[in-house]
Amino acid sequence: MEGSPAVRTGLLTSALLLATSAVVAFWLLRHPIPYGGSLGRLAAVAVLFALAERFSVTFPVRRGSHTITLSEIPLVLGLVLLSPAMLVFVRLAGGVAGMAVFGRQRGSKLAFNTALYGAQAAAAGVVFHLIVRSADPLGPRGWLACFVAAFVADLISVVLISAVIALNDDTEEWRRLLSADLRDVLQMPLVVVTTTLGLITAIVVRDQLAGAALLGVLSFAIFRVFQRYAQQTQGHAQVEALYRFTRAVSGSHDATAVAREVLTQVRDLVRAETAELILPEEHGTARMTLTGQDTFQVATDPPGGTAWWQPAARGESIIRPADAMAVPVALGDTTAVLAVTGSMADLDAFEPGHLRLLEALAAHAGVALTNARLVQELSHSSRHDALTGLPNRRQLLAELRRAVGHGQVGVLLFDLDRFKDINDALGHSIGDDVLREVGHRVQRRFGDRAIVARLGGDEFGLLITGADGEDDVLAIAAELHDTLTGLTEVAGLALTTQASIGVCLSPRHGTDPDRLLQRADVAMYVAKQARTGVHVYQPADDQDTPRRLALLTDLRSAVENGEVRVAYQPKVDPVTGRVTGAEALARWTRADGPVRPDEFIPLAERSGLITPLTEHILDTALSACAAWRRAGHEVPVAVNLSPQMLTGPTPVRDVVAQALRRNDVPAGFLTLEITEGGLIADPVNGVRVLHALRHLGVRLSIDDFGTGHSSLSRLTDLPVQELKIDKSFVQDITHDRGRRTVTVAAQQLGHALGLHVVAEGAETQEEFDALRDLGCDSIQGYHVSRPLAPDDFLRWLAEHSVRAAVSR
Repeated sequence: MEGSPAVRTGLLTSALLLATSAVVAFWLLRHPIPYGGSLGRLAAVAVLFALAERFSVTFPVRRGSHTITLSEIPLVLGLVLLSPAMLVFVRLAGGVAGMAVFGRQRGSKLAFNTALYGAQAAAAGVVFHLIVRSADPLGPRGWLACFVAAFVADLISVVLISAVIALNDDTEEWRRLLSADLRDVLQMPLVVVTTTLGLITAIVVRDQLAGAALLGVLSFAIFRVFQRYAQQTQGHAQVEALYRFTRAVSGSHDATAVAREVLTQVRDLVRAETAELILPEEHGTARMTLTGQDTFQVATDPPGGTAWWQPAARGESIIRPADAMAVPVALGDTTAVLAVTGSMADLDAFEPGHLRLLEALAAHAGVALTNARLVQELSHSSRHDALTGLPNRRQLLAELRRAVGHGQVGVLLFDLDRFKDINDALGHSIGDDVLREVGHRVQRRFGDRAIVARLGGDEFGLLITGADGEDDVLAIAAELHDTLTGLTEVAGLALTTQASIGVCLSPRHGTDPDRLLQRADVAMYVAKQARTGVHVYQPADDQDTPRRLALLTDLRSAVENGEVRVAYQPKVDPVTGRVTGAEALARWTRADGPVRPDEFIPLAERSGLITPLTEHILDTALSACAAWRRAGHEVPVAVNLSPQMLTGPTPVRDVVAQALRRNDVPAGFLTLEITEGGLIADPVNGVRVLHALRHLGVRLSIDDFGTGHSSLSRLTDLPVQELKIDKSFVQDITHDRGRRTVTVAAQQLGHALGLHVVAEGAETQEEFDALRDLGCDSIQGYHVSRPLAPDDFLRWLAEHSVRAAVSR
């Protein structure tokens, strides 16, 4: 039906009045002179109908309601004493007077209820006289006629009220009405009682008019019983509704879906026309609105201005009985507002009881929304780079998997030439600013044509899916090179940046996502070595470059001869200063200088050298741990465990057990750190190996949390005792709100799972203090100490122990 809800309700009201008028006119034509209609009887029945509006009990039924009154008593009297036409007139006169005086109804609500009462009276009168015919109205056949007429009137009420709800705000009301239990809809026991009382009243009035006074007392007592029953029923219903509400809003981890479910449940339970969730934002106010028509809207209001719900934003519940309520909703470190406006037709106004119910719903909603936002933030962080906000390698791979096989796909990988020089000369903070600026610049320029991602370090990637052909991809690569060449201004400095770009095309170079990224990386390396700026992958590029061959040869020799050294970086308790452990870090120096771990560790993994290298580091670290213990320092040591060790042919449990025995170190003094991506290749076997290691007695730690590929649900399945927050989230935590939020979420998740939470990468006192205040159990980073050679670390331990003792 077209038109506004008010128009649709008006049309329904008019239709009811026309139908009632037709019934009355038809009856008057059949019976021109109404019988049984003396003025005394008419006035008495009309007064009883009016008084019935004063004594009513309302039972909520979904978004509608079912009202039980004592109107069956005057209805039975009218059926017995009056013709259907006169019954309609009397019912309308008494009902309108009662609604206006006792119910204070006005406008469209009064008009609809008037039409409803007329339809009920007309239908009941016709049904009664069709059944009773010429029999005694107060005989057994008359009793049956009264009961049937009363149930028909009750059914008409339910159907028409459902129609109003469906026309106004809830088109699903018809479906719920058809699927509902008839006993719940009609409240049969109550109708039977009131109709029976009406029959007794009619009999008493006929035989002993004075006895009607005693029946009045009995009627009032029954009304009080109905009231108490309704209160008890509503109390149980509210408890059940809260339980359903909690289950409903806890079923999703999508914050928007939870918010919509919250609004749906709140709107229905509080019996409001509209529900809103209002959240403060940096540049205004976000408003999520659900109307009675199930229209869900999200809008942002500019800052400033005043609104009636603003006291709730300051933590104060507010009620405007005529039309609105608002309560605060605690969402972590901020306060949102849950507001409802417009009461349902059966409510004259919102009452304190409705406000208390809304406050209870807001408390449950706050928990559900906070949990959903936390999971969503962590899920987002697992797929996005914390420094730039761009998608990370995991997300780029997922997008690439979806894209291959659907036309031309281009993969561009680039990194910044001599970026290490910027970090070494100006510090990591300036380096991070450069990476942020580069990421934002590329996103602004190519975001509408490609998916831009940061893969790690100074390496970025572009995925092009809408290219017309290879020439189009190459044109974008050339444009990207020009974009990256030139000055980058950060922190008042103008820095020159250049980039090397590798290009890989699908299906020309394959359709396997991992292989495509690998080949783009090979092409980028060739571009860097040849200084061509842009290079398209060629099969011949897969042959290792001279440097890689030289590195591989030297690394193999270094592993076999034990030339890879181990440095140790301490972890401390930020509250007591106690050393809680040390991480063993591999260090390798060639004749031409140090080789970065992020260069030779991946090379070791690709060449099969990672197992002997890890065994060497493990044995060296445990030997150092034994030396610390002999010197009186009970400090555990942590060793990074390569993912290949979890699925390799050599049982890693045996390797670890032999190393512990060989160095006479208790298993509890060894922590094995596994990166998030370490279980992706073979998760089932990987978890089995971790359980075997845990059974050995060593501690297990999830390293670089938030940067890998693992799902949050997997954490609950892993036998780990420690979670390490990656340094990319820690750096500049005191100024970057996003990083602080992710760190808080990771710390809360770790503690909720009973894990020891370690934060790495604290380089300043401010970052150290922030991590301590957030509740991290251990902290490591340059502010505590740089990685130290074995002898230097032992001296540091001794000096730190003295300083810690003095400070205590």
